[in-house]
Amino acid sequence: MSDMHDRPFPRHILIAIAALVGFTILAVALARITGYDPTQIPLEAEVAGRDIRFVDGDRGDLNVYDASTGVLLEVIPPDEDGFIRGLLRTLERERGKHGVDLDGPYRVSYRADGHFTLEDGSTEFLVSLRAFGATNEAAIGRFLSPQQPIASP
Repeated sequence: MSDMHDRPFPRHILIAIAALVGFTILAVALARITGYDPTQIPLEAEVAGRDIRFVDGDRGDLNVYDASTGVLLEVIPPDEDGFIRGLLRTLERERGKHGVDLDGPYRVSYRADGHFTLEDGSTEFLVSLRAFGATNEAAIGRFLSPQQPIASP
């Protein structure tokens, strides 16, 4: 036998592990008692908003419409705005899980704190776009600003 088998396990490590487990149990209990929900992030008030729809075009392009007027705001070519396409895949997957219409509108909002959000009212899925950086936030935020319509459907 080696010398390691004859030594007891260090007591201070056992105390540290017990303290960590105890703190974790206490923190979870406190969160449950107070009703804390980390998924409920307080949002600033909406300063401006617009409902938009994304419709796939014939040649792989993505058409962006104002949902309330039906005005075509922009045509995104197939190889541009990968962030928007990736975000839409996530939102459509969420809609598929909830069994709701894939073609419904999304709400772009400009908040009082100066940031944009994109919300799917049919699934209550909200994306705070600030987490993706200023460039990607602006990619969605541009649909909120007044634009020259391209055409009516």
